[in-house]
Amino acid sequence: YALACKAMQGDAEALGALKTRLQSRAIIACDFDGTLCDTEADIKAAWREALRQLGRPCPDFDRLYTTGPTLDAIVKRLFPDATPELVEQVRALFAPLYDQSGFPQTRPYPWMLTRLNALRAEGCRLYVATNKRYRPLEALRARLGWETLFDGWYAFDMYPGERLTKGELLVRAMREHGIAPEDGVMVGDTGGDIAAGKTAGLYTIGCTWGYGRAEELNDADEIWNT
Repeated sequence: YALACKAMQGDAEALGALKTRLQSRAIIACDFDGTLCDTEADIKAAWREALRQLGRPCPDFDRLYTTGPTLDAIVKRLFPDATPELVEQVRALFAPLYDQSGFPQTRPYPWMLTRLNALRAEGCRLYVATNKRYRPLEALRARLGWETLFDGWYAFDMYPGERLTKGELLVRAMREHGIAPEDGVMVGDTGGDIAAGKTAGLYTIGCTWGYGRAEELNDADEIWNT
């Protein structure tokens, strides 16, 4: 990790060493929420308002809620007896509330742009793979000015009529771009990201600055801290 930090801060010697280390794994897929950007404040605000409008307050919201899983999984965590109808009601309210919020509190992690540019400079191809819906992902890409930073943006709902798991999304992206598993890395902050990367046969890196618990990352091949 120290090597990666120095490299992504522009240290020439570290950059060379990192290039040697990653030269056989030059494709890097990144989760978005909690990995690239701190998005939680805006997401939680939309969740709270959606539940308020629905008339279904959750007294233990702050304890039970976790950014990263799908909306379906979060609803079931908040309300263990949730019906499919409740899931769809929450979805119908949350989506416009979040999409139209303008994402006022969302920020990239302070070191992230420097690190991504360093990886690109070393010839790495970068992709985003996320449980976030494509519409807000596209809006955030434009707001951040990241349209050309990544080689591809993958969201679970971007294929009409399909809702892919993150593992399925990675497999689809790899097939579309001709990426072999041994050439790729999945970077994420939750156990779901690590499991998705392993489903796709990728080397996995768990990052501890996001929203997942430390124990969720135990199966990662490598850990990066801040």
